[in-house]
Amino acid sequence: MGLQNLKQCGAGWYRARTMSKPYQLACPVARSLEVVGDRWTLLIVRELLLAPLRYSQMQAHLDGIPPNLLADRLRLLEDEGIVERMDPRGYALSAKGRELAPVLDALAVWGMRHYDEPPSALAHHRGCGGSVRLTHTCGTCGAEVGLDELDLVPQREGRLR
Repeated sequence: MGLQNLKQCGAGWYRARTMSKPYQLACPVARSLEVVGDRWTLLIVRELLLAPLRYSQMQAHLDGIPPNLLADRLRLLEDEGIVERMDPRGYALSAKGRELAPVLDALAVWGMRHYDEPPSALAHHRGCGGSVRLTHTCGTCGAEVGLDELDLVPQREGRLR
């Protein structure tokens, strides 16, 4: 990458990702999608949630990903602190990357429900081995909240319509 892709951050420099269409929104969903919303990115995270992998293993697991695209996505995830290098060719998720597990689980549940896809992995509790399910819990009363009882309330004028 040329110097035009370098940006200063504090006392250091970092490689800025060139986005074809960055969102012009001050929104956590938009900012998150700028990092993990590109094609293949969440599939890379999914593979690394299952186990740390070498570059060649990821390429084999993600049949069809061009090598230059895999390298670009891994570089972005590493720059964002989502992926860490284990050695020159090995990758693992950081704590920040592992926080994407419930996001991928919810996306998988949605895909199974609406597209009749079989599960590619199942979430289990490390402590007892039981199945883990996603729930929404009210922060005030502690009740489990179903999707039909869930309302999103805009926090800024014009955010959600």
